[in-house]
Amino acid sequence: MRLNGKRIFAAMLALALVVCTFASCGDNAGEEEITRGANAIVTPSTTRASTTAGTTTTTAPATTAPSTTRSSSAGSNSGSNNNSGGNNNSGGMNTGDIAADSGASMELVASLINAFGYNYDAEQGVFYTEIDSWQRSANYIQHYDALAPLGNMRFQTTRVDFTTDGLDWRIQLWKGQYGVFGGAEIGIYNKIPGQTEELYYCVDDDHMMYMSYTMYLTPADYRSGNAYFTRGWQKHWWLTGFKVGTVTPAEMVMSARIRTFNGAMATAMESGLQGAGFREGNATTQYDTYRRSGFDFYILWYQAGALNY
Repeated sequence: MRLNGKRIFAAMLALALVVCTFASCGDNAGEEEITRGANAIVTPSTTRASTTAGTTTTTAPATTAPSTTRSSSAGSNSGSNNNSGGNNNSGGMNTGDIAADSGASMELVASLINAFGYNYDAEQGVFYTEIDSWQRSANYIQHYDALAPLGNMRFQTTRVDFTTDGLDWRIQLWKGQYGVFGGAEIGIYNKIPGQTEELYYCVDDDHMMYMSYTMYLTPADYRSGNAYFTRGWQKHWWLTGFKVGTVTPAEMVMSARIRTFNGAMATAMESGLQGAGFREGNATTQYDTYRRSGFDFYILWYQAGALNY
């Protein structure tokens, strides 16, 4: 099936997104109480997943295989880095507080929250997207990555592709510079085999996966346990984190954990990881390796994949 019209539209949309997403949107200094929709800016509990060199400690057991029944509920942990997922302070923060805390300008904070549906983790100074962000309807094509440098988004990415349970899956990892932010993403997408050539759809609630990751700016930071930020264990389709700062994409290290639905999916994903440049290893001291534990994968990503610039 040819999707020339859709590809052109998606490419144009991607260009608009990358140009605008991290750009200031005029002088909004007068906007003192800007929140994301009806939800106040999140200030998570001080209890957070602890990080060690190579893994993120969570309350979920690493070796226990989950039920194969997929829950359609996203849970109460949308965006929180708290392991229990729902301990959020609903008191809210204004743009001045967030700008002062994160180092971003008032205009940029307002644009991120108002126009692009981001939320903010005040503990770590990290902006992130919620499950219901509007970007979910944009789906994914590779044109997004190709056009991203036009919007000052330069990153390293790798795609884990596999087929299972009648679907083509893509689990994509990104790390790098997003305008004035250093950040990372894990996206989950699928499509019916043969339905489209390059277009993948953001997964629905039934196909979201549990995942988490911790970012390090350099291998030295990873070895010393000096984390840049953590995105805690939660069920999501697009786990993102963006923190004001300058980074070198090729030097960043991601320590991630992703849970599959069943043994067949785990086996298929293992082949996909190998095709993406990962090899089986301890995923703690060996870069670009994965370790399978039940239905869970622990991944230590450094150089696999390619830069988009």
